[in-house]
Amino acid sequence: MNATSTLCSISCSSNSKLPESGFCLLTVKTGEKLLIDNNQANRLVFLLSGEMRVCSMDESDYKFSPNSIILCARNYDHKLVATADSQLLVASFLSGYIFFEGETFRSVASEISKIKYKFTAVPINEAMESFVRSVVFYLSNNIDCDLIQNSKLEELFVVFRYFYTREQFLTLFYTLFNNSISFRSLVVNNAPNAKNVEMLAKLCGHSLSHFKLLFNQHFEETPYVWMQLQRAVEISCLLKDTAVPLKNIIKKFGFTSHGHFSLFCRKFLGDTPRALRRNSLHQPAVTIEQVKKNLEKSRTARPVKSAYDPSKPARKRGRPRKN
Repeated sequence: MNATSTLCSISCSSNSKLPESGFCLLTVKTGEKLLIDNNQANRLVFLLSGEMRVCSMDESDYKFSPNSIILCARNYDHKLVATADSQLLVASFLSGYIFFEGETFRSVASEISKIKYKFTAVPINEAMESFVRSVVFYLSNNIDCDLIQNSKLEELFVVFRYFYTREQFLTLFYTLFNNSISFRSLVVNNAPNAKNVEMLAKLCGHSLSHFKLLFNQHFEETPYVWMQLQRAVEISCLLKDTAVPLKNIIKKFGFTSHGHFSLFCRKFLGDTPRALRRNSLHQPAVTIEQVKKNLEKSRTARPVKSAYDPSKPARKRGRPRKN
């Protein structure tokens, strides 16, 4: 885990990274970015004050409000950008902590299948607030021994079990319970290095036909459309950076010409590259949902005319049959 500045302002075994297990307090100033890479630890992030935006595989621009909790699961990349001076408490843990006595992945599979997953936060309720205060008290007084860290991690999940609804708990930890997430993670991690669907399938270790079958089970779009949507979001971010010439973007994404690039931007982002760059300083970061809406508009703006007209007789092809 890294950040644009020294963030562990109160207590952490190292100011350059978070512990693999335990708690740490962070202070993030307005405009700073907190990058949580795909490592072996899961991170529960408690936003104690301030406000942040979260960009991850599940959500391209999620508003993270104070007094709430999100999960940054391992094997995912997360970027948190402070839109106001923020203080965070981060709990790092391994997956084993989420299971209560007698529970396994299989035992909760039927419950998970009933949940329509969406990246979201859960509130810091009264019981969790008392727990957080106790952890902050220890960290503020530089009491950072393994015994307290481990006991507090166990206590954290006791609070989740008894003071949160089952639905809240399963929704927050959905990505850890659902085994199919590993395929999603595999796709997202390899997508930046793939120029097309065939290459992405190869990087993920599947044949093209099997890859498409798995993809249709775990994503709402076809592999091709999904890759185009991800590409559009990334291009939108690059257009906001005026230091990046348009020709560099064209080359990076393999567009054959400026006209080809302009056509893509109109279709997925709703305007020409120059207009998007000109207006980008006054617009928030584009989301996947916005890109989908632009794509739908472009499809309805130019409806495909059917070759079949029931009011006209069918055109005969070939030589007439001899009687």
